Amino acid sequence: MCGISGYFGSFSPNLLTTFTKALHHRGPDGEGQWHHHGVGLAHNRLSIIDLSTAASQPMQACDGRYTLVFNGEIYNYQSLVPILNKAGYSFNPNSDTAVLAPLYDHYGLDSLNHVQGMFAIALYDAQADELLLMRDHAGIKPLYYAHTAKGLVFASELKALAAVADDAGIDLTPDATALQEYVSFLWTPSTRTPVQGIRKLRPGHWLKASRKADGSVSITITRWYWPPLYQPQAAEALPTTQQLAHMWDALVAEQCTADVPLGAFLSGGVDSSAIVASMVATGHTPQHTYCIGFSGAGMAGEGFDDDAHFAKAMAQHAGVPLQVLHVDVDATLGQLPNLAWQLDEPTADPAPLLVTTISQQARQDGLKVLMSGTGGDDVLTGYRRHQSARLREYAGRFSAVPGGLAGALAPLVKGALRRRLERLAELMGGTDEAFLLKAFLTNSQPDAHQLVRLPDGAPNDAWGHDLRIAIAESAGQSLVNRLLLAEGAGFLPDHNLNYGDKAGMAAGVEIRVPFTDRRLAEFMARVAPQQKMRGLNAKSFFKQAMQGRVPAAVLNRRKTGFGAPLRSWLIGAGKPLVDDLLMNADAGLFQPSHVRALWQATQRGERDGAYTLLTVAMVHWWFASLKQRKRVLG
Repeated sequence: MCGISGYFGSFSPNLLTTFTKALHHRGPDGEGQWHHHGVGLAHNRLSIIDLSTAASQPMQACDGRYTLVFNGEIYNYQSLVPILNKAGYSFNPNSDTAVLAPLYDHYGLDSLNHVQGMFAIALYDAQADELLLMRDHAGIKPLYYAHTAKGLVFASELKALAAVADDAGIDLTPDATALQEYVSFLWTPSTRTPVQGIRKLRPGHWLKASRKADGSVSITITRWYWPPLYQPQAAEALPTTQQLAHMWDALVAEQCTADVPLGAFLSGGVDSSAIVASMVATGHTPQHTYCIGFSGAGMAGEGFDDDAHFAKAMAQHAGVPLQVLHVDVDATLGQLPNLAWQLDEPTADPAPLLVTTISQQARQDGLKVLMSGTGGDDVLTGYRRHQSARLREYAGRFSAVPGGLAGALAPLVKGALRRRLERLAELMGGTDEAFLLKAFLTNSQPDAHQLVRLPDGAPNDAWGHDLRIAIAESAGQSLVNRLLLAEGAGFLPDHNLNYGDKAGMAAGVEIRVPFTDRRLAEFMARVAPQQKMRGLNAKSFFKQAMQGRVPAAVLNRRKTGFGAPLRSWLIGAGKPLVDDLLMNADAGLFQPSHVRALWQATQRGERDGAYTLLTVAMVHWWFASLKQRKRVLG
């Protein structure tokens, strides 16, 4: 796990020093730079595999033809070494980085289909005078870039590009379409970022930069991976839970490859518990496991369970040590202004604060690697929207009936149950395509449009573009499968994986995510929707595979979120922090009158605008930090 950065074009090599300073937190164990004739690569190292200097980057290979920097891990690198040796390549066999250039030289871009892992790679081919940027299939590792009049610059984090914006000619004008997406989804399901001049390379894509005859730089972007769609299987070919259990152990064991001790998140949910169970079963018992503990009525009122009770049960069952980190909710949520900049994007979710808390403790305990259950809900069906999709399928053309019933019951109850009934009523109406988009929305496009100032005051057709493409490409599949494909196209990489990477790396900790392994996703694509969910029981196929490994109390516990009581905090201890901000929302980005009206209605209990208001606040804090972006070099 590291930070990578660089350029291709007419830039000063001084950019590399700025990059490495801005990304120091991602790689506190070392740094390196290389530049030659309009190409520069920089690397910040967090030593995980091969701790020696022989694995330092930038790394040259194949008689100097290739120079590369790499962020991530290639878990199957040891199995690739003999293949490449047999083909005549000689390199450091102890480094996963060292296999990448020979593999590319041997297979070309098909080399990406031979690796199992998480990665963002920048590889310069001196013979072709081309720079290739490559991002893994799921978007586990982030990669941002800017294409300017001077050429191409890239980095693992947006803040590094912002730090060189003046010298590189990067446009930092707010991107109104992205802001509208943040308000609608709480994240951006696209290549967009808060500013117009910086973009994200999408998961499963590669970018090639080359020089034109006039010296300018052109880029092409191509998708190299898309998850397979479900195809009905013959009875003898149907996947079994036994096969899944065997595969799961193999994947977890492979992802435990490291030359440093390992730890794990252990929330007491199915996903983190399944990881810890397999770590123990395969001889990779975690040195530490961590859980967040809360106190106070705010958590229960917002639908959160006491994770610590279930985490302790799993820790005792598996025989692993557990630290329950008790947090002060008010103090923790008070860190939100700093979180906005730390995440590179103004993500309106308090969960990253908890990941940061655990990562900081892990680093203090001498750990650089934590195993995480992120992705389990997205791959195996774990969200309430997946249950809504199944209910909609059951109801068929009468889907308005359960929606109407939910809408009628909602006013009779309070708190989290009322919000869920109102949400169900909203989702049951309209077409399947409308359902699939609404399933990810916090605010509709018209509502978001009211809050955000678009340049011309008109609706923007680019809103939700990438997510709508994913929905269109899954036509003909079941609603559950279509929703899972959309998770992987937006919510998983642009929300969950993004904040997990940034929050962990802020503490110099690598977070590994076995549920996003390509082989697991492809295995689950062969599982029929009615097997993935039996009735409305989410993750039923995976839970069957984990029986006997994970306590029944954990397997059968109700779904609970990983977060904090934001709603009660906003109108309680956090009110002084956000009151003046929201009552005087930046007129350049938002419509102040609409923001004020939503804030007042939320305080009166007439609207549930907490996450929308947090988005407005996070955007404000993000741009305030951008104006002071040189502080990242301090």
